[in-house]
Amino acid sequence: EKSRMRTIIYCMADGVLVINLKGEMVLYNPAASRILGIANDPATGKNLRELIANRAVVELLESQLTSINSNLTSFYKEVILPDKAVIRVHIAPVKGDSGEPLGLVTVFQDISQLKALEQMKSDFVAMVCHQLRSPLSTIGQQLTAILSQVVEKEKEKEMLMRAKERIKDLISLINNLLDISKIEAGLVIQHKESLEISEIIKKVIDLIRPLAEKKNISLEVFIDPKLPSIDGDRNCIEEVFVNLLSNAMNYTPERGRVIMEAKKEGECLRINVADTGIGISKEDIPKIFDKFYRIRTDQTKKIGGTGLGLPIVKGIIDAHLGSIHVESEPGKGTVFTVFLPESIKPNP
Repeated sequence: EKSRMRTIIYCMADGVLVINLKGEMVLYNPAASRILGIANDPATGKNLRELIANRAVVELLESQLTSINSNLTSFYKEVILPDKAVIRVHIAPVKGDSGEPLGLVTVFQDISQLKALEQMKSDFVAMVCHQLRSPLSTIGQQLTAILSQVVEKEKEKEMLMRAKERIKDLISLINNLLDISKIEAGLVIQHKESLEISEIIKKVIDLIRPLAEKKNISLEVFIDPKLPSIDGDRNCIEEVFVNLLSNAMNYTPERGRVIMEAKKEGECLRINVADTGIGISKEDIPKIFDKFYRIRTDQTKKIGGTGLGLPIVKGIIDAHLGSIHVESEPGKGTVFTVFLPESIKPNP
């Protein structure tokens, strides 16, 4: 059976690479050798750094080895090779019969042509969005100026207010489309630095608190005082939790509860955003991270949104080598759980 499996892996068009906990090569196929530039001589038993020239791939695999004992499951990331080829790297832990980690299995897919087509689409969307955002912003400013003059004419004032809100929604959609384009182009992280997640959470809570007070929702926060730092883009991480908390507020009825909790788990930070809202059905859960997907029920039809918030959240978390999971039950609320790797400490 093992021999048959090796034959299947050897013949696969996608690259396959298996390493042990020491970062040593256990198994690889010709496609992996071609994609990564591994020499044709027997390489099993050698360390990753001896065999793979691309530092991004090596560091990605090493970072997953350091967190293999955590609850992180499989994930993927796109990497650009020196010859400009784009590969999608899928990494998953290999476990023994009793569940103990043994190493990692990685699949490499060459998606250069697909990325070229996606880039054409993203460039078109970005061009259209940039062309639309400026005139819409100008119209919004002009409406604000007109509204300041319409004091006694209630009907006209109401019409102008509706127009202004519609323009605000359009600008929000345009900004979300631009964010999606950045994520698809691998440009979502603009500036990476060491971040204290507790500071970011407190800032986001201050932004969301007025909405909680308006709906009379209890907003509870529990932060472990000994949280380690993370490496990330401050604006992106803030956007993740603003989005998750805003969703929790929007989908939780008045007098409900929203709870945010942050603690260390393994080599990661675990951040939960839980609510007592309307919940999500089992059929909808696998689709909520799809672009433009909106849950359509009598309870949600009056809640605005573009269907891009959660895809943006997942794209940002993936770019930070983290993961996001959701548990929910209709009528009993939802829990979003975000795992982010803690900062890699330099060797002494």
